[in-house]
This record gives sequence, C-alpha cells and structure tokens, in this order.
Amino acid sequence: MGEVGDVAGAMLHALQAAMLSPWLYAILVGLAVLDVFFPLVPSETALLLAGTYAATAGPEPVLVVAAGALGAVLGDLGAYGLARALGAGLLDRARPGSHADRAHTWARTATERRGAAVLVGARFVPFGRTAVTMTMGATRYPLRGFVAFDVLASVVWASFHCTAGYVGGVTFSEHPVVGVLCGMTIAVTVGALVEVLGRRRDRAAAAAATPAPEPAPSPPRARP
Repeated sequence: MGEVGDVAGAMLHALQAAMLSPWLYAILVGLAVLDVFFPLVPSETALLLAGTYAATAGPEPVLVVAAGALGAVLGDLGAYGLARALGAGLLDRARPGSHADRAHTWARTATERRGAAVLVGARFVPFGRTAVTMTMGATRYPLRGFVAFDVLASVVWASFHCTAGYVGGVTFSEHPVVGVLCGMTIAVTVGALVEVLGRRRDRAAAAAATPAPEPAPSPPRARP
C-alpha cells in the first residue's frame, strides 16, 4: 500500500507541476489520447486538477474542455481504427470468463441495445470507454454514427470533469488538492450512478425481450 501511495503522490505532484506549464493543453490532449489504450492513465484526474486551478485564475476552462475532448476523440478514433483493422477476432482472443471477456460482452450487448449512444454513458464506467470503443471497431460499427456520438461523449466527459474540478476549486480555493478530491468524489459518485442505472436499464430490456410463457392448455371438459 505504501508503494501505491508513493506512486499516487508522485503522479499528483507531476500533474500539479503541469498546471503551470505552457504545454498544459498539449499534455491534456496526450493524456486523453493514451487513456483509451491504457485506462490507468490519469486523464480524468488531470482534467479535474485543471478545473480546480481554473477556479483561481489558472488555465482557461474552455481550453481545458477543448483539449480534453480533442484528445478523447483522437484516441477513440485510433482505437476504433485499430480494432476495425484487426476484426472480430480481436474479441475472441480474450480468455473466456476473464475481465476483458466480460467487458467486451457487456459492450457488445449494450451497443446492440442502445447503438452508438452507449458511448456517452461508457465514459463514466471504469474501463467502459476502452471496451465499447474497441468492440465497436471490431464489429465494424458504422463510422459516421460512431464519430457523431463520440464527439458528443467526449465533450460531455471533458466538460463534466472540468466543471467538477472547478466546483471543488471554488469551494476550497486555498487548498487545491482538497478541491481535486472533492471533484473526484463528485465524478466517482456520478460514475457509479450511471453504471447502476445502465445495469437496471439492461436488465429491464432483457426482461422485456424475453417472451412470456404460453398458458397451459385447459383440461378437456368431462362429458355429462
């Protein structure tokens, strides 16, 4: 646990230093691109921190959102294109019952039921962005529909995290780290709520699609 805490602390320190860098917006773009391939990349934390600093005359919130959304779209297009080139066999490589197998199964089912709109909710589910994007590419989902909803999902995602950080920054203007933690709490809570609502919707859709059992035939009436 100590090593994990040290890594997290070093990461937060590096991100804080990036807030004062003239390359901040390029860094935000790069992190959002890498996040789809390596979900542990702290792109959300970077947006939250940038939003927190934006509350105290730091980076421009509009540019923070634009950088995050641009990086997200570029990363998703790269992942989609890679998965599309590899084909459906990419999904079959996952070991049955593994986390990757369950994630792709969930993504495929959600895409079949909700179409490209699933991209918006998947942004707030752990590993959801990667699973849905790769699955849509591997199954050759139409590019036009993918791009339209991916742009929407990216803007919503970047705006939400920047706003959550901004709220934390306004509330705890003298303690930016506390502001980030406040923003992270908001983001995690909303993400959990989105996942719960999505699972309930999927269960309801599955129940509605299940045909009702046919009534048993009535026994023949006895003749008088």
